[in-house]
Amino acid sequence: MRRPSRSVATSLLAISLWAIAPVAAFAADPVASEPVRAASGNDEVIANVNGKPIKLSDVALADEEMGSALAQLPEEKRFQYLLSMLIDRRIVADAARAKKMEDDPMVKAREAYFEEKVLRDVYWLQLMRDKVDNKSVKAYYDEHIAKAEAESEVHAAHILVASKLEADKIEATIKGGKSFEDVAKAESKDTSAANGGDLGWFKKEEMVPEFGNAVFAMKVGEVSAPVETQFGWHVIKLIEKRAAPKPTLQQSEEQIMRKLIGDEGNKLMEGLRKSAKIEIVGAEGVPVQTKMEPAPQ
Repeated sequence: MRRPSRSVATSLLAISLWAIAPVAAFAADPVASEPVRAASGNDEVIANVNGKPIKLSDVALADEEMGSALAQLPEEKRFQYLLSMLIDRRIVADAARAKKMEDDPMVKAREAYFEEKVLRDVYWLQLMRDKVDNKSVKAYYDEHIAKAEAESEVHAAHILVASKLEADKIEATIKGGKSFEDVAKAESKDTSAANGGDLGWFKKEEMVPEFGNAVFAMKVGEVSAPVETQFGWHVIKLIEKRAAPKPTLQQSEEQIMRKLIGDEGNKLMEGLRKSAKIEIVGAEGVPVQTKMEPAPQ
């Protein structure tokens, strides 16, 4: 019943490029990896192909391009994949040059497309660096997280069954003196059964609404009447309740950056769009998005 829920420090470039994705149809989600970070301090040559070098900075750019698709790979494997891709790309590109393909219309069209993309990416990064920095992130954290009232969270257990009839019987059995944990181990259909139904600590919004509303209305030590959700019927026991620990600045950094860059990006794009001459030709019914979407979870 828990809702599906990256709290890893992400580079300003990665986040700012994400932020303008809806406006400029940028689909990738690059993530700063160790090879990328290494490139910023030591741009060494790591391979030579047909007498031309491939550097760590080339791997960094490849990581921007391919990052989201390779996010699950271990660091070493990811680096090896990107380097192999760059070597193969260089080999094929040199073969194309040998065939005098530089003036091919398809090549020219792609060069023009990617020239605009590169100009956009680098310029937008410069704009975001002027708007969002460590100081602004810290200020937002202090105002909206550190000073904010702590959220509540609970520690609860539950027993999940298929029908209300089963749930009614379980409620009666427990209120008749049977151990909640023992009944959970014997009767619950949830994976938490092995732990006596224990769900650990969670916030209200982390659960489906019916479950969250019910458990947060309970008193500590109370066992609920049957509660229906999309997963079945639950009998819930509230074990503890507390003010949730607040995330640290480091833990909040990416979320705050996305928020600030989204806000600043919307302001910038609104101004840039107003000063631009835009004419949609032959696609009057196609909506043009002017606002950035929230960060994907």
